[in-house]
Amino acid sequence: MNPIEFSIVPAKDGFEWVKVSLRLFRAQWLRYTSMAALFLLIMQFGSFISGGLLVVFLKPLLSVGFLAAAWHHERGELPETKHLFAGFKSNIKALLPLGVVFMLGVFAAIWFAAAINGIELEQMLPQDGKTKLAEKDALAFMLTAIIFTLPVNAALWFAPALIVFSDASFTQALSTSLRAWLSNFLAVLTYGITIFVLILIVLIPLSPILYAVGGSAQSLIAMLVALPLTAVVMVSDYVSYRRVFHRNETLQPLSTQR
Repeated sequence: MNPIEFSIVPAKDGFEWVKVSLRLFRAQWLRYTSMAALFLLIMQFGSFISGGLLVVFLKPLLSVGFLAAAWHHERGELPETKHLFAGFKSNIKALLPLGVVFMLGVFAAIWFAAAINGIELEQMLPQDGKTKLAEKDALAFMLTAIIFTLPVNAALWFAPALIVFSDASFTQALSTSLRAWLSNFLAVLTYGITIFVLILIVLIPLSPILYAVGGSAQSLIAMLVALPLTAVVMVSDYVSYRRVFHRNETLQPLSTQR
């Protein structure tokens, strides 16, 4: 099996990933927002009927939908809601195990984080809306768990796109994604910081409003904010993949047709 080549991009490219994703979103904001709404609805329903287990398998499949939509969009076509289900028509045998890797990786990260911080898993179960953990212990656990999930995130970052666009096998997608992620760690870090700042820019002005309204209105506003942010983040999966694996590809101008 021939290795899949990738570029090592400068740190500032992480900012460009977000910038291009925002440009794609703005060009067809209504279509991408509709996709994000359907995506979150399906994920919420999957969580409701299976306690979150079904979500593990659905997310890699549905994330391919945003990859497909952005791929068509950058080639002068319109992103469509039907693209959200493109993963079910792709290499589903390679995509489904990605959910298993994510689930096992998260469980392992939680277990190791709890062991290192001397925390019993039962302490994290909420009772009367609160956990038994002190605030500093909860923060230490959370930070440790995030660190342990980094290898999982690295292996899965480009994996769905590699399976769909490069016809990579399950193992090749994971190994190539991990190597590309590590080689472009500074760009990934810049991307993460940029997304965090973008969320703050959106949330800080809304905080007084959210605090004032409360109740169902608060949930509605939070959902309206979450939809475009979700769309931008999901589209950025495609942008980061193309910038790393197809850096020199020339594309048509974006379609702005409604």
